[in-house]
Amino acid sequence: MNLGQRLKLARETRQLTQATLAKLSGVSQQLISRLESRKVESTAEIFPLADALGVDARWLATGQGVMRAVNPRSQPLTHVPLLSWVAAGHWREMSDAADDETRLLPVAGKVGRNAYALQVRGDSMEPGFPNGSYIVVDPDLEPAPGSYVVVRLDDVHEATFKQLVVEGGMQYLKPLNTRYPIMEVRQSATFCGVVRRMEMHFD
Repeated sequence: MNLGQRLKLARETRQLTQATLAKLSGVSQQLISRLESRKVESTAEIFPLADALGVDARWLATGQGVMRAVNPRSQPLTHVPLLSWVAAGHWREMSDAADDETRLLPVAGKVGRNAYALQVRGDSMEPGFPNGSYIVVDPDLEPAPGSYVVVRLDDVHEATFKQLVVEGGMQYLKPLNTRYPIMEVRQSATFCGVVRRMEMHFD
């Protein structure tokens, strides 16, 4: 199912016309029509559309996860350390060293006891994970094909965030933004965790 089909499914499930969705979301009816007819394959308006439709933004953008958005008020809040991308690459060794200076990020629902958060930088994982959004990572989970993973490559000190793809017995890191290249995972790479969810915080 592509973006246009997911958008149409969500709109018809809510029994909304394109015109009504346009009013609710602030997105033009013309763009909604072009998305549903696949004349446009992606959009920066995922969040207002998802909010108006009551669906999960990542599901709408990528098809990953569940369709329905979770109401954060119905979920217990957990606080996880917000790390730099450098710290994420070494979190297994330093997780016990987190101190009072470490910023904590509130997230809805239960997470692993060693979970941490990262702020997405750049557009390599758009449209599913916009620049400035936050990802919650569980370092205790084993990555599986299709997982979104945080990885430290070779001698690079910073971690990177991509989708894990396995083909022909080889592992690759795939950005969602097709303008960026797919990278091969070499033996010296270190998996730093599996992404469990994406959060948007408007400070």
